[in-house]
Amino acid sequence: MLGKERTVSEATTQEHLSVSNSWVMHALLVFMGLCLLTASILAITQPLPYADNPEFIKIMTGYLGFPLAVGVIAYNVWKIVARHDAILIDERGITDHSGALSCGFISWDRIKEVYLLKLHDDDYLCVVPEDQEAWYDGLTKGQKRLAKANMDIGFAPIRIQFKKVSESVSSQDGLAFVRRLQPKKITRVRKPKY
Repeated sequence: MLGKERTVSEATTQEHLSVSNSWVMHALLVFMGLCLLTASILAITQPLPYADNPEFIKIMTGYLGFPLAVGVIAYNVWKIVARHDAILIDERGITDHSGALSCGFISWDRIKEVYLLKLHDDDYLCVVPEDQEAWYDGLTKGQKRLAKANMDIGFAPIRIQFKKVSESVSSQDGLAFVRRLQPKKITRVRKPKY
């Protein structure tokens, strides 16, 4: 609870709420990549007397595992070094980089409303664009599919899941910060009936 209060208060005094991706998962994936790299080097360089098919293991674990391990290590080291804000709410607008299909930046003048969606297991900060067609045209194919899926089930096209990024800052904290910056954009909390 102390970490939650500290994070939110820092954001409040700096005029922005910023939630960064955790580096712990990426560090664990670097370790996994190092283990795979070690296994691939051993499969390439050492004899495999007890293997039923040593050539198959050498090819699959060694020659295919080596570039995979290097890729996993490089990608996750880059994610640790170039960590950026997964979710940022500031005077310009809302930025969501919490996942591969996240919508990115949307400015306040392009936002119609922001509300909290409460589901059984999590809360989401939902954003409805002013001109949905113009906003939709600027998305990638994958982002369009996600936005369409959200709208098909009756949700806003932009659903930001704080829990995926941080346990210390919640969607309710995000809504409270939006209320401070743009109170007219906030609408009622929604909780679907099951």
